[in-house]
Amino acid sequence: MSKQMIVAGLDLGTNAVKCVIGVRHEDGQIDIIGTGTHPAAGLKAGTVCDQQQAVTSIREAVEEAELMAGCEIKEIYVSVSGRHLESFNSHGMVRIRSGTVDTDDVRACMDMACAVKLPPDKAILHAVPQSFIIDGQAGITRPVGVEGVRLEVHAHLVVGDIQALKQLEQCIRQAKLRVIDMILAPLAQAEALLSPQGRDLGVVLVDIGGDTTDIAVFDQGQIVHSTVLGIGGQHVTSDIKDCLNTPTVEAEHLKQAHGCALAELIDADERVSVPGVGGRKPREIERTLLCQIIEARAEEILRLVAEELRPLGYANGLPGGVVLTGGTANLPGLVELAEQVMGMPAARAQPKGLHGLVDVVRNPRYATGTGLVLCGVNRRDVQWFSTRLTRPRKRTWGRIFGRSRRV
Repeated sequence: MSKQMIVAGLDLGTNAVKCVIGVRHEDGQIDIIGTGTHPAAGLKAGTVCDQQQAVTSIREAVEEAELMAGCEIKEIYVSVSGRHLESFNSHGMVRIRSGTVDTDDVRACMDMACAVKLPPDKAILHAVPQSFIIDGQAGITRPVGVEGVRLEVHAHLVVGDIQALKQLEQCIRQAKLRVIDMILAPLAQAEALLSPQGRDLGVVLVDIGGDTTDIAVFDQGQIVHSTVLGIGGQHVTSDIKDCLNTPTVEAEHLKQAHGCALAELIDADERVSVPGVGGRKPREIERTLLCQIIEARAEEILRLVAEELRPLGYANGLPGGVVLTGGTANLPGLVELAEQVMGMPAARAQPKGLHGLVDVVRNPRYATGTGLVLCGVNRRDVQWFSTRLTRPRKRTWGRIFGRSRRV
């Protein structure tokens, strides 16, 4: 690895495309040196709906980040999210060939965990090793070099739609960038937001985006569950628009400027101006009414997250609590509402281990982009999120998807 390393991450959100550029210095410090944001035209819920518009959005965000950072980016780490993704846990087992586990044994064991039956339009995006078992001894995280006869692995598989992933990569290639890797958004976020202690204790990471809410549950250091809910911050905006009969742009402004996810925190005497439609004059309403609209939808989202945890055995919460990220996480009162609804400690996410642009490293909106940068910087060391154990080195969908996991 060079003494100074520049890494770029591309967050393809519903509302905005965000590019974050970071540099790792010789002393190990990581600085965020550039960021670019552009409205996410051509993208919806993590998939491409207009290829040319998507290419333009990507290019504009990257060029803005390049201008700020004073460098040119040729390759990039990309976040993946959307309702086409699904996940489940799997198990693999092989015989240790030489009596001591080597990397080939680990690859073979992961291959067995990936040998699952999938629909023809689906492929494995990530195969995350959770823990290894050697001759019945469980809880091994680094099996290489351990003596034994039988190696087993518990793995978390993330599956995505082949065509959706291909379209994303095609757009990025047309924007004159090479994709180093595509990483599930919550896994990238976890790299920036969650401490090893939190992952060991057990924590749920909730990213409330525009169209979707991404959930990732970590326990004993590893991811144990991930899913995508088809509801997000835009539904809050839509509720404000419908209930207050105001344009969508104004509803979004009301949410960001005056919104609160817990109405009881608002002074009953406060009032806000609501723009009219069709030439009608603005009118004043109690701010608590606006916040009650927001609270109702925010509570629904959090209850859906809580319902995801019950079948996993976490009905009473996790010791590490819930960490909230995404643009909607900036809503005042959301942390307090999450504690009430989910019955566990809650916190607004803040990236860790980063320096540089303060507005970026402290804002949950940039958690995915900064997480991608950290994934890139640590790519030689961090294995828990990666499929590098099972992927060929050349990064093309044809080769990856050609290695069928369907049996």
